[in-house]
Amino acid sequence: MKAIRIKSFTATDGLPMAVLVDEDGNPPFLPNVYATVRYRGKGAALPTTEKVLRTIGMAYMWARARKIDIHTALTSQAFLSLEQCEDLANFLRMNRAAQDLEVQAAVVAKPQKIIRLEQVRGRMATNQSTSQSSAAEGGYRIQTIVRFLNHHHQRLCNQVLTSDQQNLKEAREMAIQRLRSLAPRSGNPSQGDPVEGLPEDVMIHVEGVFTPGSAENPFKEGFIQARNFLIYRMLSDNSQRRNELRHIRVEDVDYARKRVQVRVSKTRPRKLAISQKTTDLYREFVRDYWSKIPVKKRAHGYLFITRSGNQMSTSAINLIFETARKNSKSIPKFFAPHTMRRTWNDRLSRKIDALPPEKRMPPEEEKKIRCLINGWSENSKMASRYGARSIREKADRIAEELANEIAGKA
Repeated sequence: MKAIRIKSFTATDGLPMAVLVDEDGNPPFLPNVYATVRYRGKGAALPTTEKVLRTIGMAYMWARARKIDIHTALTSQAFLSLEQCEDLANFLRMNRAAQDLEVQAAVVAKPQKIIRLEQVRGRMATNQSTSQSSAAEGGYRIQTIVRFLNHHHQRLCNQVLTSDQQNLKEAREMAIQRLRSLAPRSGNPSQGDPVEGLPEDVMIHVEGVFTPGSAENPFKEGFIQARNFLIYRMLSDNSQRRNELRHIRVEDVDYARKRVQVRVSKTRPRKLAISQKTTDLYREFVRDYWSKIPVKKRAHGYLFITRSGNQMSTSAINLIFETARKNSKSIPKFFAPHTMRRTWNDRLSRKIDALPPEKRMPPEEEKKIRCLINGWSENSKMASRYGARSIREKADRIAEELANEIAGKA
């Protein structure tokens, strides 16, 4: 996989960008246009775009090993056959070491011409035991390539294929559908209630740990304490992701309306509410610390920075929560930036449950609200997953009350 690599940098618009480049340093046109339009252009986080490009790079390496001009296949009437789609699925399910061996073998040996589907299926069964990635990873890769192929198929249908070429259109769609059907299914990760937030008594303690000047605060006074407390408050108010948080600019916070604009998102940009307390902390941090960083070092405009003015990394944000966790016996081991997102969803569930029956919203409306604020699509299953813990807690309370009633009658 050395011939294809990802190059990340900050573009002229001040936002991070990733491109796929070949062994000569040239960016293949189709993957990079696709990633820019479908991911970066819609505010996806840099790691998401990088992972998509890396997966598309695997498909390009497969095509190179098979002597297939994938650019021609995607931009003309030619396309991938059913046999090639099955072979591609097999390649995408391999782990990186097996993929490298496959590519190296193709360099020194003439590739076998695939004639029958049974030949490809036989190879998939042979390699399945020792050379495959996990079902979840294999499924992700195949679905990513399906979306990439379908994007260019739709584009071609609009620009090249005519109405009397319906058979070519159907053949392409059949190949894409076959590739989609080969994506393995993984188990349901929502079982066992893994998305656990923090109870309110623990959150009160956590806020005390982050509060500047607190005896329990493990960070250096001044800039670091003020910045870290603002980070904590931002995450506590509105369920942002850590990568969304680190891309907030000073201008994205509307003090008067108590809103923050999330421009860079793994899913979709949105405007979120923040409390009056958080807006006051924001104003104080900018006035007392951020504005005193040399202008050249904060010209990027990012709100959350290091002492030297550099934008904070995700690992630096992780370290803040790790430090708070290690310095307090009352904070659980799973405390991390994403724990704040889970806690916010638990709080939303309790808020809705506390409404009078006549003001309580229907489940579908609750799902839409949860999806909107968390940045999920309306069809996302994440809303149900994050609401599962609240349902379990209510079920536990009902079961306990019933048990006590039964015991009282005995």
